[in-house]
Amino acid sequence: MKIRKLLLTAFLLVTTACAVETRADTVITNENGINTVKFDNKEMDWFRFGNENGPKMIILPGISLKSVIGSKDAVIGGYSLLAQDYDVYLFDRIRVFSEDYSVNDMAEDTLRAIRAVGLKEVNIMGVSQGAMMAVDMALSDPETVHSIMLCSAASRIDDPTALETWIKYAEERNLPALMEAFGEYVYTPSFYEQVKDLVIASGEGATEQDYENFIISLKGTLEYDCYDRLKNIQCPSLVIGSSEDRILGVQASYDLAEQLQCECIIYEGYGHGAYDEAPDYLTHIKAFLDGLKES
Repeated sequence: MKIRKLLLTAFLLVTTACAVETRADTVITNENGINTVKFDNKEMDWFRFGNENGPKMIILPGISLKSVIGSKDAVIGGYSLLAQDYDVYLFDRIRVFSEDYSVNDMAEDTLRAIRAVGLKEVNIMGVSQGAMMAVDMALSDPETVHSIMLCSAASRIDDPTALETWIKYAEERNLPALMEAFGEYVYTPSFYEQVKDLVIASGEGATEQDYENFIISLKGTLEYDCYDRLKNIQCPSLVIGSSEDRILGVQASYDLAEQLQCECIIYEGYGHGAYDEAPDYLTHIKAFLDGLKES
């Protein structure tokens, strides 16, 4: 009888564990095109545009005070060059961060969402912190990640000045100072003067959760270091940096490319936000992706 009870207990433990592991995540599609993946009490929004028959491309944006999901139409318009040939997805971060939510946690949650949506062999364009996530995703699941494009990226933070400045203003809830410091560090002075009002206005309506997520995200980035793991990445890679990057520095791009043994494109005279400023930025992304199709 004791043996039978033990066997029954073991059976229940095994079947319960299997039920947890195989529980389907929930994918909710909405008429407005902003969709959601739900898993483990987390929610992650995403949207899709472009050529549904083309290769899969994912955009992982950088850190921002408010979600870029609200700028869906602007993103679609800005990436029209890629939308002609590629099936493009933008995945946001989860809506609520835990206190110790790391860049690696972001990467793992995004991979889970990607799998839930049913995507395979994806090409990931990661911007700033999104590039850090792309590296972790390529290391964690090389079967899912077909290639990575690392834009204004770094394997670690050598100079914390910009991020610590943003944390200070965010903790003080000093929105004008935060948004001005954000724009000044991201863009070149001449470009920032052109978009200053838009940058400052983009922070309006930020919630307490937005501030908390932003601070946690910045602190997680300060702790990030993947340099010693880069050599383990085998997928095709591209690095794009800028000579006047005041947040990460241009050497960060050279270091990434050296470790990945991949092409490195450096924009002279541009800052961290070259992805917004340089008019031909996406032509390099498209050329890289087109080359993958031909190889």
